[in-house]
Amino acid sequence: MGIIVNLESRSTIDRTPILISSTPSNLVLELDHYRRKNEELARIYELHRKLGEQLDLASMIDTFSSWLVAFFEHDLLAYRHQPRNRMHMTCSDHGPHRQRLVDCAQKLLEASPAPPAEGFMEEVGLFYHFPLLASDVDRILLLHQKPFLSSDPFYKWEEDVFMELRGPLERALAYEDLYDLARRDALTGLVNRRVFEERLGQEMTNAERYGHPLVLAGLDLDHFKSVNDLMGHAEGDQALVLVSKTLSSMIRDSDLLARIGGDEFALILPNTDIKSAEMLMNRLCDGVASLKIQAPGAKPLGVSIGVSAWQAGFTKCSWVEQVDQALYRAKASGRSRVSF
Repeated sequence: MGIIVNLESRSTIDRTPILISSTPSNLVLELDHYRRKNEELARIYELHRKLGEQLDLASMIDTFSSWLVAFFEHDLLAYRHQPRNRMHMTCSDHGPHRQRLVDCAQKLLEASPAPPAEGFMEEVGLFYHFPLLASDVDRILLLHQKPFLSSDPFYKWEEDVFMELRGPLERALAYEDLYDLARRDALTGLVNRRVFEERLGQEMTNAERYGHPLVLAGLDLDHFKSVNDLMGHAEGDQALVLVSKTLSSMIRDSDLLARIGGDEFALILPNTDIKSAEMLMNRLCDGVASLKIQAPGAKPLGVSIGVSAWQAGFTKCSWVEQVDQALYRAKASGRSRVSF
């Protein structure tokens, strides 16, 4: 019996190390798994904290790119929301190469049909990658020097990260929508007086610093009161909308057209000399006249325009006053014309 006990004991002892050695090994793996998960959660919490401090889309994308570079190096990160026509890019490069990256990124984001999720851009010598977002209306783009491989530590984690980004992005877009509404005229969609005054100050500073030509114009509709009085305010509002669309279609994206109030508008033309401004103003007069808006028994709707080129030493008030005087001369000279 004693031998049998010893054999059984030895057998038990022989098996025990196998059980003991396997159990700690599994435990170590599980602990390591939970440690990594906790680290990932801590990083995502830190990301949410940083994003929570931002309001607008540009700041949010910049913050996200700074956080992401510690886990995945990239030269450019871009975001585009197609329905709202919003796009922002953050790039670590400078100079002409930066512009090439931006141009390539914009081409990828606006491509139709959409390019493959991953690829190589020969123009800039970089790989690109579209992370998965929980939406088909917006897209994230990364440009980076190394291919995005399944062996990368960030590969399995990226889906969770970009899914977490959805909420903050929606918040930023909603904030910008509200901000934009507060800065636009509700009827015409043009920017309001506040935005006009802000932009005018900025353009005057740029003109003084870099010597760029700058032109300011004041526009006032002719015979608009007849439209309101004889055709009703609804027709008057429709006339303002048509005029706004017509004027907007004839200027550059870099120009600023604002509705100052009633039937008064203001136009800022950066990098524009007085000769080019004169040609544009005459086209604007013709554009409004071509709408053929006319109240019964009244003269047709037109626009009078006063124009002044910026000169060193102008203050905002003195320059606007010059434009107002030119506009008054255009009205006094028969209306539907340009005065400088």
